Formats: sequence, structure tokens, C-alpha cells
Amino acid sequence: MFKRMMNTKLRLLKNQKGLTLVELLAVIVILGVVAAIAVPAIGGIINNSKINADAQTVVLLQDTAVRYLTDTDADGSTAVTTVAVATLETNHYLRDIPLRQSGATAGAAYASVTVAYTAATGWTAGAVQ
Repeated sequence: MFKRMMNTKLRLLKNQKGLTLVELLAVIVILGVVAAIAVPAIGGIINNSKINADAQTVVLLQDTAVRYLTDTDADGSTAVTTVAVATLETNHYLRDIPLRQSGATAGAAYASVTVAYTAATGWTAGAVQ
């Protein structure tokens, strides 16, 4: 009985075969097609995230400029029209000067924030350069 069972197992082991070359090539082609579809999609996601990061950085700089002017010139008595981003960093309103993430100016630092004061609304921020 034991001998017959061992012979059956041995026969099954001899009949097992690995992947054929055609099967292996089919798997490689399928992986190539999936990669060709996925890579451009991931590239678009990365680009969109950089654009969103720039938009949020602009909002951060506008808010920071308003906070700085509210602390230093609450009544709008000076004729300030722009705040340099370097001034915000020097006065510890920013840890570092942020860099642009997307577009033709990617890697360049932000320079200034346009601001205006009205008695009704106080300080408001505009364009970021």
C-alpha cells in the first residue's frame, strides 16, 4: 500500500510542468499593457497635486500677509501696497519661503503679496507674485 502511494506521488511529480514560454510572454504583454495605461494616469495625478499645492500656498501667503499687517499696522496708517515674502519669513510668520511646484516658474520662490486696507474691511490680500 505504501509503495503504491509513493509510486502515485512520484508519477504526479513527474507530470507537473512549469510555465511555457508562450504563457510567460502572455503575462509579460499583459503587464506591459497595464503599465502603459497606468503611467500616464499617475503622471496626471502628480501634476494636478502640484497645481493644488500652488493654489493652497497662495492662500497661505495671503492669510499670512494679512496677519502680519494686522499685527504691525492694524489701523492701516502706512501706505503699504505689497508685503515681501522674505519679510514674512524674517519676522517668523513663515518658517521658509515656499517654492512654486508647477508651471513655467516651478522651483522659483514667491516674491510678494499685494495688499490693500479699507476702513470697512481692514487688510485684504490680492495677487501673489
